[in-house]
Amino acid sequence: MKLTAITCLVALACVAGCTTETAKLHPEENPYLSQGRIQFESSAVKHTIQVVRVDTTRVGAGLLKLTLTLRNTTKSNLWADIRTTFLDERGHVLEQTNWESVELNARTVTEYSCTSLGSQAADYQVIIRKPAKTSFNLP
Repeated sequence: MKLTAITCLVALACVAGCTTETAKLHPEENPYLSQGRIQFESSAVKHTIQVVRVDTTRVGAGLLKLTLTLRNTTKSNLWADIRTTFLDERGHVLEQTNWESVELNARTVTEYSCTSLGSQAADYQVIIRKPAKTSFNLP
């Protein structure tokens, strides 16, 4: 009798825990920009490097030029790796730069600029990270 009651309770718990709800899709309009146009690899980078200003202009034959003004908030010089991805009007990747190391002088602003190779670039995403072995790793 007890075994039958326990079996019924276990079966009821299993059935009650299951649902037949259909999965809801939440498509992202642009997966590259869902976290923002400027992204930091870690919170350590985000708290030591501030993005002061971002400017975009069209130059030459309609190329998209991006200029970032970055501020090093620490009292020592830092290196940062920066990579830019240019996107078309539908959010597809057109081109992506290699990681570029940029030195950020202590407590000053530094400008980083990058220009697309083609005129189809409509938007961008920038990732800023600390290099593997740099002044970030010093005590």
